[in-house]
Amino acid sequence: MNATSRRRFLAQLGAASTATILTREAWSHVSGANDSGRARVASDPLRPQFHLLPPANWMNDPNGPIFVNGRYHMFFQYNPGGAFWGSMHWAHASSPDMIHWHHEPIALAPTPGGYDRYGVFSGSAVLDGGKPTVIYTGVEPPSYRGEATLRDGLHAWREVQ
Repeated sequence: MNATSRRRFLAQLGAASTATILTREAWSHVSGANDSGRARVASDPLRPQFHLLPPANWMNDPNGPIFVNGRYHMFFQYNPGGAFWGSMHWAHASSPDMIHWHHEPIALAPTPGGYDRYGVFSGSAVLDGGKPTVIYTGVEPPSYRGEATLRDGLHAWREVQ
């Protein structure tokens, strides 16, 4: 029995456009990722083909899915600095059909010295009078122990909207 990759299987079914979604060219806009890293990710036979994934590194919670001007927009927690938890940002991807995703620039990043300086956590997106509006949770260290609203065993955070 001959093993075949998902990409080859999809191409054989006539889904060649899907099979080429993750080519090297599709990753050329990813800043900070080197050519060998992009190529390795793009050619990984275990990487899902019909599932939104980050351009590189680590991702978590999907946040704020919204349909605006004929496109689906998805935001998700993302660490642009590495494939591990930390430096929480919101990445942004858009799609005309929820299959072919385009990675947009980072949507939200921690604000140096701001209330979200230690991370941009969960939230939502809504249309407020036709204008896309994001509501999210930022985290900062608590001023005193009793002010902490989130503890993960390693950190104590004060959540703010």
